[in-house]
Amino acid sequence: MDISRRGVLGGLGTACGVGAVGFAGAAQVTDGEAMEGIGGDGPGPAAGGGSGTAGTSDDGPTAASVDADAPFVARVTGDDGTDARLFDASDLDRVKGVFAEDDEYLVQVVLSEAGVESFGSRLDDAGATDDPAAFVVSMALDGTEVRRVELDRETVDALTASEWEGVLTLPFGEESVAGSVFDRLAAEE
Repeated sequence: MDISRRGVLGGLGTACGVGAVGFAGAAQVTDGEAMEGIGGDGPGPAAGGGSGTAGTSDDGPTAASVDADAPFVARVTGDDGTDARLFDASDLDRVKGVFAEDDEYLVQVVLSEAGVESFGSRLDDAGATDDPAAFVVSMALDGTEVRRVELDRETVDALTASEWEGVLTLPFGEESVAGSVFDRLAAEE
C-alpha cells in the first residue's frame, strides 16, 4: 500500500499548492490527489540519504507499517483548558519518510480507517470544529513535544470532510527529529 493513495495533509504550516488548505504553522490538505512532490516517492530523500535514520540509504524514503505501541501522540488543546488525544500510533497504519523539502524534513503517516473516523470525532468532541482558532495540536515523541501547530477554520473543515482519507505530512525543522519520529513509528519488519 502506497501512502499516496489517500488525500494528503501536508506539513502542518502554510498552504502551498493548488487546492491546498493551510494548517497554520505546518500543513496542507488536498482533495484526494497527492500534492506535487508529496506522496508516492516524495520530493526525494533527505540530504545525505533516505529514510528514517537519516543518511542511511540512497534509495529514497522508506515506507513501513506503524508500531501501534510507538510513543508518539498528538493532542489537541484549547484556550478553555481542553486537552485531549487527537491521534497516537495506535490510530496509524503506515509511515513514510524522511523527505527533504524547503528547509524542512517531512514524515508522512496514514491513519487507519478507524483512525480517520476517530480523528474527526475527537476534533469535534474537543470543540475545535466550533472555534478552530482557539486550539493547537501538540505532537510528542517519548513525552517530548516535537511540533506544535495552530488550527484554523479552513483546515478543520478539510480534516473533517468526508473526502479526506487520513494522510498527514508532518514537517520538522531538524532532520534528526524527523528521523527519530520515523524510526520510532516504523514497525520492525
